[in-house]
Amino acid sequence: MSHLPNPRVMANKERISLSIESDLIKEFDSLANGLGHPTRSKAVGEAMREFVAKKKWDMAGKGIVPGVILVTYDHHSRGVNNALTELQHDYPDVVNATMHVHLSKHTCLEVIAFKGEADRVRSLARTLQSQKGVLDLKLISAPSSR
Repeated sequence: MSHLPNPRVMANKERISLSIESDLIKEFDSLANGLGHPTRSKAVGEAMREFVAKKKWDMAGKGIVPGVILVTYDHHSRGVNNALTELQHDYPDVVNATMHVHLSKHTCLEVIAFKGEADRVRSLARTLQSQKGVLDLKLISAPSSR
C-alpha cells in the first residue's frame, strides 16, 4: 500500500508551513481536540474559513457603520501610545469615544467606539493594525438602527 497522498484528495489543497508560538499551538490543539476535530489541518481550515468570512463581513459594509475597534498593544513599544492617540485625532469623523484598559505590566487594550463611513472605518482599522507595537486588532461592527 502506498503512503503517498491520493492525488484526487489533495487536488484542491495546498501544503503550507507556519511558524507559530508554542503556547498558541498547544492551546489551539487542546481546543481543537476538545471540539472533536480529527486533525490539526481540519481545525486550521475551519479557523481560516471563519477568519475569511468574518473579515469579509466586517469589510463589506457601506454607508454609516457603528461599532468598536479593540486594539491590544505593547505599551513599552516605542511611540505606540502617541501613534494611537494621533490616529484617533486624525479620524474625528469616525472616532466617538475611547477607553484604555491595563491588561498586564506590558499590555494594554484600547477600545475605540466609532460611527462613520465604512471606508473611513476600514482605513482607520488598517492604519491602526500597521502600527509597531500593535499585537492584535478586532473590528466589531454593530447593527445600525435605520
